[in-house]
Amino acid sequence: GAPPDLAADERGSRGAGRSTESETSPTSQFSNVKGLLWKRLRERKGRGTPKVETPAATVPDGERVPSRSGSRESLLPPPSAALLDLTGDNVIVRPVHGSIVGEKFCFQIITGEGSRSFGCTSLAERDRWIENLRRTVQPNKDNCERLELALSLWVYEARDLPPRRRLRCHLHLDGTLFARTTAKVAGPDGELFWGELFQLAALPPARALTLALCRDDHPSQPVASITIPLTELAAARQPLERWYPLSCPGGGERVPSVRVRGRYREVRVLPIVRYKELAEFITFHYRELCARLEPTIAVRHKEELAGALVHVLQSTGKAKSFLIDLGVAELDRFDDREALIFREN
Repeated sequence: GAPPDLAADERGSRGAGRSTESETSPTSQFSNVKGLLWKRLRERKGRGTPKVETPAATVPDGERVPSRSGSRESLLPPPSAALLDLTGDNVIVRPVHGSIVGEKFCFQIITGEGSRSFGCTSLAERDRWIENLRRTVQPNKDNCERLELALSLWVYEARDLPPRRRLRCHLHLDGTLFARTTAKVAGPDGELFWGELFQLAALPPARALTLALCRDDHPSQPVASITIPLTELAAARQPLERWYPLSCPGGGERVPSVRVRGRYREVRVLPIVRYKELAEFITFHYRELCARLEPTIAVRHKEELAGALVHVLQSTGKAKSFLIDLGVAELDRFDDREALIFREN
């Protein structure tokens, strides 16, 4: 089934959300990294822009964009009744935070004619849709250099707020609302705790993050706000945490403030062929690499490094072997000290 259309004022029931893709098994993947990468390059070059029929737009694997009414129509061929034209130069496909549309696992398609949001049944399904649609918009994506922008932000708490007011914290990037916290009532002492994490990926270029405290019944009139340059959150190698004093429209004796912890990342991604030698080295020497790096890097870096290694090795069909080898190496290292096995990061 299709991810339901959440656009405009109509919100249909959620579709079945089953993907028609079949997962590639590790045994069927290329064991030779060079052959795998060049195969992908040839596939990208061989893909053309899908034919678009008015008012239709083809998406990968014979799937169709669902109708505006949110029906559960099938995504199977023939893909001749879709709605969106994905052939423009300014088409954007990005995830949408659930706090904006009231549904989890949503994505948005922005074209010259406007924007539409769709919901999926899982994070994995949403990511597959986004990846397939982006490759429809830009079939040569892997051969182009690009900049990927992401923001991770913990909104912890606020103080000196108007007491007993039901408030949200809105997150704006260059004036556009991207996410908001749940609505909570400030205590009689003016304190309010959210403790919510926002992971915003595939962001458009932006210069500033604005945090605005808004009443739940008047979301368009901020009670107080602060604008933070994104360069400030990007300069620190670790997430930056601090209290930010907020400015109030009318002023007052008590100045509200909010405590957040954030990191803004700008990752320049090179054409895939530039990573060929690195992928080959990691695939054939990951044991030696981990043995050298493990005792020398800080604990806070290990999770990020481990995630990157698994992603690279999964693309080359070696992720399973990687995890097995690490487990066996740990068993060998501790030998008869069974109580210490699997206690490491």
